[in-house]
Amino acid sequence: MTKCLASLCAFLCLQLSVQAWNAEGHMVVAQIAYTHLNPAAKAKCDALIAVPLGTYSRSDSSNFVTSASWADDFKGSLGTGIWHYIDLPFSLDGTSTSGVAVASFDVVQAINLSIATLQNPTAIQSNQAVSLRYLIHFVGDIQQPLHCSTAVSAAHTGGDAGGNSFSLITNNVSSWFNLHSLWDAGGGFLTNSLSRPLSTASQNTLNAKVALIEADYPYNYSTNPGTIPNPMNWAQEGLNLAKTVCYVGITNSATPSTSYLNTAMATTEQRMAQGGHRLADLLNTIF
Repeated sequence: MTKCLASLCAFLCLQLSVQAWNAEGHMVVAQIAYTHLNPAAKAKCDALIAVPLGTYSRSDSSNFVTSASWADDFKGSLGTGIWHYIDLPFSLDGTSTSGVAVASFDVVQAINLSIATLQNPTAIQSNQAVSLRYLIHFVGDIQQPLHCSTAVSAAHTGGDAGGNSFSLITNNVSSWFNLHSLWDAGGGFLTNSLSRPLSTASQNTLNAKVALIEADYPYNYSTNPGTIPNPMNWAQEGLNLAKTVCYVGITNSATPSTSYLNTAMATTEQRMAQGGHRLADLLNTIF
């Protein structure tokens, strides 16, 4: 199993306690994508998800939707913490961004590596099974704007680690201690209360949330899948949202307003729809 995972674990690193969208959010993105897979892609995905991963197998990651959190479940033991984000810097107060270190690996490279493995006809099945789980997860991660950015200021010349160092004050409405955790929960759009494996009640809750998102953001199905996208474009999109939405109307060491939380929820809904649709398009193209 160690050899099977070697091509995906070459970059070992320290990790931050980040978990974009939380397990519920990743399952929402995966459910949206799975609904829009063409028959060939769906059959290939089902076959790869069914491949046992030895030490890294989990009973609750044996289907496409619940496997969406596999990459978070094992990022500690696999040393893949920095695979989940990319710190594209911007300045809040004019402080130079030159103090932000360049990471050895990031979510853009992780997506590209996963795609390459899935497209490689000589890749062994277990590596492809791992790559699919990573791809399902990372296409969700990169839609979270604070997984694509780090805000530089006089107080944080090396960046704020995607809002992890941007403190918030909790109250009866807001229970998040920092900006990153607020956005991981979509400002309250995600409760992270779904069981894994999904119970009937949890599946119904998931279906209702997906239906709400797709009603607002319908999928434009294409019978002719396009080219493989450049995930750096998605990261740059997230960086722009961090600049124009995530850090606007909120103050460090303060409590977020109801208006801010509403904006975060609306933005999250749109980003999760985009993540699910992009993942579907990508897998339809690969397979």
